[in-house]
Amino acid sequence: MPSPFAAVFPAAAARSPFIRARATGQNWRALTLTETDCTACGPRDTLIPVGLTKHGWLALSGALGLLSGCGAEHGASSPQPRPIVTEAGFVELAPRQVSIRDRAVSLTARSRIFYNFRPADNDPGNQPLIVLFNGFASDVVRAFGTGPTTVEADGSVVRNPNSLTRFANLLYIEPRQAGFSYDLVDGRSPSASDCSQDVFSEYVDAADVLLATLQFLKSHEALRGPVHWMGESYAGVRISWILAYVRGAWSLAPYQDDTLRAELAPLARERLMAGQILLQPWLAGSAHASAILAACKSPSLIAAVEASVAAPCVAADACQCASDFNRSPYNYTLSKVEQDARIFAADAAQVAPEEAEALYGVRFEQVSGLSSSERSRGFKCSAADSETPDQSALVTLLGALADGQSYNLAYSPLTTGKGSIDPDWRRQTLVGTAFLDNAALVDTLITDGARDLVVPESALANALRAVSGSTTVSETASELFLGYASGTRSVAIRHYANSGHMITMIEPESFADDLSAWLALRR
Repeated sequence: MPSPFAAVFPAAAARSPFIRARATGQNWRALTLTETDCTACGPRDTLIPVGLTKHGWLALSGALGLLSGCGAEHGASSPQPRPIVTEAGFVELAPRQVSIRDRAVSLTARSRIFYNFRPADNDPGNQPLIVLFNGFASDVVRAFGTGPTTVEADGSVVRNPNSLTRFANLLYIEPRQAGFSYDLVDGRSPSASDCSQDVFSEYVDAADVLLATLQFLKSHEALRGPVHWMGESYAGVRISWILAYVRGAWSLAPYQDDTLRAELAPLARERLMAGQILLQPWLAGSAHASAILAACKSPSLIAAVEASVAAPCVAADACQCASDFNRSPYNYTLSKVEQDARIFAADAAQVAPEEAEALYGVRFEQVSGLSSSERSRGFKCSAADSETPDQSALVTLLGALADGQSYNLAYSPLTTGKGSIDPDWRRQTLVGTAFLDNAALVDTLITDGARDLVVPESALANALRAVSGSTTVSETASELFLGYASGTRSVAIRHYANSGHMITMIEPESFADDLSAWLALRR
C-alpha cells in the first residue's frame, strides 16, 4: 500500500533513495567503511561485546552489563576513563524477580536496551545529562528538534541549529522491545509469559529504563552533571515511577524490585532528581482521561478548532469536531494524513542507513548486538504493522531476521492496542499521586502545545485536583502552584501557540531557548 509519506510528499518520495527502495523492493547499498571504523577489535575474556564505542571495551560486574564496542589494547594494566563521544549500543538487563500487587513475576528474558548518546558541544563532563524518550520508543524526540540533526517534512535529515547539545548531554533510551531494543531467552523459544502484560507493565517499564540509565552512568564516570528526565506523552507515567523509585517512595507503586533497590542503595540520589521535563504529559491516570473529555467541551477550544477548519462544529466538542473534519488530534491544524506522514518520515529515517547515520551519529553495522548474527538470537513480541516503514535496507546491511521479526518498531506490548489492555495508568490514579509526591521535591517543567487534543495542558490542573487530596492546585499563565503542608512548589508551564502534541517538531527553537533558560536557573 502507498505510504502516507509518499502520498503527501510525492516529489520527495521520487528523489529519496530510501523511499524508492521501500516502494520497489530494491536493496540499499552497503556503506563504505571509513577511518572511524574499528577494524582490529577482538573480545577479551572478561568482556561481553554488545554496543558501540570507537574507544574502549569496558569490563563490567554485577547482574547488569553495559555491552560496549571496541578499542583498548589487550593486556592494559588498568581501565582508562571512558572518553565522552557519540555512542549507540545496548545495555543488557539480566533476568530478575519482581513483585506486582504482591504477586511474584519472573522476568526470565535478558533484555537488551538500546541507547544513543549525544554529548554536549562544550565541556560535556560538567553539563547536565538529559535522559529522554517518547512514550514507547524514542522515534519522535530523537527525530524532531532535540539532537544535532533533525528530520524535515520531506524525510531528509539535516543539521539542527537548535540542538539541546548546546547546553546538555542527551541520552536517548529505547524501553524494553521498543525501537531497536529486544529480548533474549536461553535454551528455549520465547513463550506467552515473556510477552505478558506483567512483563510490559508501567512499573517494570520504568524500572527497566532506570536500571539501564544507572548502568550507563556507572560506565561513564566522566559525566558528572545532574540528571534530568525528559519525555513526551505516556513518558510522564514512566518518569513519575522512575522518580518515585529513585526517592525510595516504594509505597506509591504496587511494585517491588530487589535488583533495582540494590542498584540504588549506594548512590547519591539527589543527582538523579535534578528535574523532570514533561512534554504534553499524561500524569493523572483515569482522572486525566476525564479532565481531557471536559477540556474538549471548552468553548474556547471549540472556537479554535472551528477557526482552523473554517466551519462550525456540529458537536459541542472540539475533539469530535476535529475528527469530523479529518484533523489530527495531535495537531488539529493538520490533517490526519499530514500528521501521520511526518511520523512515518521520522520512523523511516531511523531505519534507512544513510539517514540513520546522520540521525544517530553512528553506523549501524558497527553496533555490536545489532547485526543479524546477534539480533536473530533475540525477539520482539510485537510484529510490524501497516505503519511500520520497510526495513529491507537494514536487512541488506545487517542481515536477515526470522519471519515476523523487525529490527525497529516504534512500539511494544506496553502500547495500548499492541498488547496492553486496561492498564493502571489509564484506569486508576496511582500515577497522579506519584507525580504530586515527586513534584514536592523535583523541579518540573511542563509544555503546553495549544493545538494538542490528545493531552491538552488545559486539562492538567483539573486532573491533578481530582487526585490531590490535601494538596492544593492552582494555575497562572506561566506556573502551576502546588500547595503542600510543607509549603508551595511551582511548576513551570511553557506555552507553544503553534504546536500540538509534538512540541519539538513545530517549535524546536522556542523550546530549546526555554529549556536552556530553565536549566540555567538550576546550575
